[in-house]
Amino acid sequence: MGRPLSVNLPSTLRHAAVSLLCLAASAAFVAVPAQAQDDPSQNVIRDTEVEQYLKDQTRPVLSAAGLDPDKVHYLLIASEDLNAFSTFHLIIGLNTGLIMEANTPNQLFGVIAHETGHLSGGHMMRTDEVERAARVPMVIALGLGIVAMAARAPDAGAVLMGSSTTFGTLNALHYMQTEESAADVAGVKAMEKAGMSGKGLVEFFYKFRNVETFSHAERYEFFRTHPLSRDRISALNDFVRKQPHFATTDSPESIAKFAVIKAKLAGFMNDPIKTFNLYPASDTSYPARYARVIATYKQGNWEKALSQLDDLLKEQPDNPYLWELKGQIYFETARPALALPAHEKSVALMPTAALLQLNLGQTLIALGDKQSLDEAVQHLQESVKYEEDDSFAWSQLAQAYDALKQPGLARLATAEAQFYNGDYMSARSSAVWSQKYLDATSPEYRRARDIVMATSSELGIAPVDGETRRRRN
Repeated sequence: MGRPLSVNLPSTLRHAAVSLLCLAASAAFVAVPAQAQDDPSQNVIRDTEVEQYLKDQTRPVLSAAGLDPDKVHYLLIASEDLNAFSTFHLIIGLNTGLIMEANTPNQLFGVIAHETGHLSGGHMMRTDEVERAARVPMVIALGLGIVAMAARAPDAGAVLMGSSTTFGTLNALHYMQTEESAADVAGVKAMEKAGMSGKGLVEFFYKFRNVETFSHAERYEFFRTHPLSRDRISALNDFVRKQPHFATTDSPESIAKFAVIKAKLAGFMNDPIKTFNLYPASDTSYPARYARVIATYKQGNWEKALSQLDDLLKEQPDNPYLWELKGQIYFETARPALALPAHEKSVALMPTAALLQLNLGQTLIALGDKQSLDEAVQHLQESVKYEEDDSFAWSQLAQAYDALKQPGLARLATAEAQFYNGDYMSARSSAVWSQKYLDATSPEYRRARDIVMATSSELGIAPVDGETRRRRN
């Protein structure tokens, strides 16, 4: 295994988590609860730009595999280890190390196609383990979260420790060799049907299998969970070469976007010195400058990073991810008033991105005046409309309602956060108490009652509605 990633956050940030079962393609930040702080080796991250690239670029192969692209979600694991996995909830997990090691989009898409082969083939022998793992919420943010700020908050990294139990479970899961071969063929067929070459999957296997052979070590987790053999790779290579689209290459657009994704991940995942070595000042391409902006910010040179970022914005004024980054830099350096216009711009450019709405809502809460709090509620409601299972968004909404002295709605939003965090006992309690303040004919009251009923069922206890609680008080 590679060196575990060390992740630190500014102490001003407070995080909650999102269920791993229902991740959608957007970005901003959410994070790890206290029970998931055992091991820094693997953390889950969210980033709109990376996830949107994956969703957009892999729609053809997902459809060709017989999957609904809108129901497949990508789970990004902040780990240098090379690994990928899929779950019965149509989640495809990718380690950031795998993405950064891929030389071409086709290599990455080949691995994804292989995972679709497992999904379409029903290779789900590990469903119980994944279900248990998925109940441990631990999501952190790439854009707003994974910034090394040790100088300002040396103890903040403890907030972001991933669950060793959960990811130990995921890493311990193995496919059968026969399932691997079947997934190879199914993946290549899906790529062929989508008009893509399966060559990238073969290149990927050869490249990293050779590394393992010469190093005499199982360096990459992928090959422990996806057993390889020389015969299997050879058979796959022969099969791929016979396909009509074998010589098809990635489009220039896909290559260019992939370079940006790799640069962004390098900027956030790597030590700044490593990033500067990978993307030296002599490289004036957009991806290189993007990576250097992030690395410069991670070094604590905020004003220089902002200046470099403004240069990029002059070239790409309609890039929501650049505006998001600008807002994040201002927010994380305790300047919410300056962060506000940048986050407003990012949302205007991409209004359906739930976690961009969340960024804006959090910034408005930090401003603290009534008008800002009212606007925060609106944007946070938009956020949970698109991602209703985002417990951090619900917790922020609870904070806004509390500041506006609306205890019923604050309690209800807290119940939602606890519910999606898997804390059913607390969610039940908060929902019961929210009913004391809510109109019994309102939709909010009915939602509180639904949470009471659902959590009571999960806990195996009799429901206690608001009316019963009132009579007892």
